[in-house]
Amino acid sequence: MAEKKRPYGIANLDYQAQQRIEAMKGQLIIALVNRLGGSLEMPVEEVDGTGSFVLLMGADDQAKTFSFRVERKER
Repeated sequence: MAEKKRPYGIANLDYQAQQRIEAMKGQLIIALVNRLGGSLEMPVEEVDGTGSFVLLMGADDQAKTFSFRVERKER
């Protein structure tokens, strides 16, 4: 990815944008599991261990794509 962008917290967005993101979360999980073959098992410890990471999300309206990147949180 080109320029490194810092994520904006959902609280920084207007109410309508917050609602669109909340509505997209379920669709995102479905799309990701479908991309991985439609089924996924994950240890609880792996989910519990995500506290030191942040998910960066972006969208390209022209290309009609979403981008996602996981990074370690800055201390």
